[in-house]
Amino acid sequence: MNMCRNMLLCALLLPLSSAAQTIDLNRLFSIGRDAVTAVAGISEAEEIGMGREIAGRVLGAAPLVNDPALQAYVNRVGRWIALQSERPDLPWRFAVIESPAINAFAAPGGYVLLTRGLYEILDTEAQLAGVLAHEIAHIVRRHHVTVLQKSAALSAGSQLAQRDNRGALINNMIGTGAEVFARGLDKSAEHEADAVGIVLAARAGYNPYGLIDVLHKLAARGSGDGAMALLFKTHPQPGERLASLADLLTPQLARLPGGREPVIRRVSAAAAAMPASAVAAPAPAAAPAAAPASAEPQPAAKGLLDSIQQLRGIFGR
Repeated sequence: MNMCRNMLLCALLLPLSSAAQTIDLNRLFSIGRDAVTAVAGISEAEEIGMGREIAGRVLGAAPLVNDPALQAYVNRVGRWIALQSERPDLPWRFAVIESPAINAFAAPGGYVLLTRGLYEILDTEAQLAGVLAHEIAHIVRRHHVTVLQKSAALSAGSQLAQRDNRGALINNMIGTGAEVFARGLDKSAEHEADAVGIVLAARAGYNPYGLIDVLHKLAARGSGDGAMALLFKTHPQPGERLASLADLLTPQLARLPGGREPVIRRVSAAAAAMPASAVAAPAPAAAPAAAPASAEPQPAAKGLLDSIQQLRGIFGR
């Protein structure tokens, strides 16, 4: 997709001037909050519940970096950027997880997770802002919700059957969360998140080139870096993303604000991996009564265990 020919995305950058703080994002994005939350027939409350469950499963596979000051810092940066979007009222949560992989993930409803491997290659807060803003854009545009809903509907065989059993639809969608992390979104969603993310970071007062700096770092590492394996599998190549952003940004260079590039907070040298037992994944909805240890796992519990095992593989644990 030629980004500079997409009038919606090009329009995003037109108002980035000294008056940026007064711009109405709903007008800029040409989409209202009600329209966003109505996509795919999933309510905002259901979206938040799904995201909470999926994020819990991720934390069961890759726990938080045991550095409370770092986690608070990342949440401050992330929430400030999220306030610039048309969905500021979501229960936004941001975290750095223990994984050597270089990647970041978004779960529906406002959950954003960065791996320690990615966080430790960042040099400035503007670069962190660029990464967080990209993931925030996925949530704002409900990219994962759309993919999850399609997967759940296909696996169930019928949209009508899903509407008759709302709980089955939601559980099916949650169950495919690990698969979406492993497979990734389509290129158009990633390019859109790059473009919208740059706007959000700039509106938050950061240098809009923070994400571009990160993409250059990723491109320099190349596909031969083992820590990058999943990122290259689930995202377009960094060079392709840079080319798309160049098409979009080049006509607007003179209008882009300078922005800030504060020094990023480093992970505490004392922060070791948090024990897996310290972060328990939430039980599935309508969980069955506990079975004896010798019994076969119930289908719902087995699905949860399989999902966590898959996620552990994704995060290199």
